[in-house]
Amino acid sequence: MLFDYRCTGCAWEGEVYAQTPAPPRQDCPACGAEARRRYTTAGLARSGSSLAAIAPAGGSIDCRQNADVPGLCHVAPEARRGLIAHHRGDVDTYQAEKKRQTRKFEQNGPPRADKVFAHTH
Repeated sequence: MLFDYRCTGCAWEGEVYAQTPAPPRQDCPACGAEARRRYTTAGLARSGSSLAAIAPAGGSIDCRQNADVPGLCHVAPEARRGLIAHHRGDVDTYQAEKKRQTRKFEQNGPPRADKVFAHTH
């Protein structure tokens, strides 16, 4: 399958053929530096490389639509965006989600267990 990547060295953007699940990083075909996987709408119901790439704010995340993420169906919806970003190597999204969860923890204290672990299909 074709997956979108962006080079951290020369800013090259393009598609690379890779086996699924696609690796989060590839060698840039233009300069050889690290190219990171981008999540776009090409063939997916996602866009950009932000939290919106995983799920719209307040939206639900279906484990069947993210089958490449192991254990996702056992994690409560509040924790899924972070797990997906971490699994796919999307550092920016993972850090943003981690900050959001930290703010929520600081405001409300620890979440109940049913807000962290679940099983849905």
